[in-house]
Amino acid sequence: METATRQTPGHLVDAFAREHRRRLPGLLGSLVMTGSATLDDWRPGISDIDLVLITTRPVTAADLPTIAVLHAVPEAGTPIDGLYLTEAQLAAGPDAIEAAPQVVVGKLVAAENGGELTWVTWREVENGVESTVSEEGASSWLPSTRRFPGALDGARAFSRKNLFDYWAPLGSETIEQLAGRSETATVNAVAVRWIALGPARLVATIEDGLVLSKTEAARFASRKWPEFEDLLSRVVASRAGENVEFTVDDARRAIALLQRCVDAADGGSR
Repeated sequence: METATRQTPGHLVDAFAREHRRRLPGLLGSLVMTGSATLDDWRPGISDIDLVLITTRPVTAADLPTIAVLHAVPEAGTPIDGLYLTEAQLAAGPDAIEAAPQVVVGKLVAAENGGELTWVTWREVENGVESTVSEEGASSWLPSTRRFPGALDGARAFSRKNLFDYWAPLGSETIEQLAGRSETATVNAVAVRWIALGPARLVATIEDGLVLSKTEAARFASRKWPEFEDLLSRVVASRAGENVEFTVDDARRAIALLQRCVDAADGGSR
């Protein structure tokens, strides 16, 4: 039971916050947990933990080496990723921030000007859970009460742009990579999951203003495009840890779903 407890996001973040406070006293004021950890979709050994780390002062160059060590992922560990912002930056919104320290898969970028600096993150903050940070850690998690007037429209606009600028080209590139391969040849499961679930989450944000978990995005896409239900159910099973094999044919179907998402974002005109 103790092992299971130690694998919960809350326990992992609590331990992380205590160590952060010990090494960089007073820097962290509070944490907002977002993503799968707050959407009942977190999978030990598969999912990371996403945070917005709200600081009492701007992060300095002297802080960066310690932050990098704090977020470094040990072997078989869980990445604790995040975006470092002051209260003033969070209130101002992403359009007013040129760059901020960000950690992705345990790797710190000292001044990233993209990444999580989007209105989708601010929308996730609105729907996340927040805790203050003290020497005892971060354990008093409550639903976020933060609201940002531009978050909903901004998240929808970003999601539409991301489908056109990132996902559509990725689909075309992947089709080229699959050219000439047998339809029954196996392909990387993580890649199929990425292509099948990422674009659907964006369509849900555009249409309903929601930032869905990956599992909920699969259900959303299955309702909208029932012909992909079998593929999506296998993708969800794979993400849950089942040993599911995917083929070139599955990858092509995932790309076809991606294109449906791009078409939906463009009003069906593509």
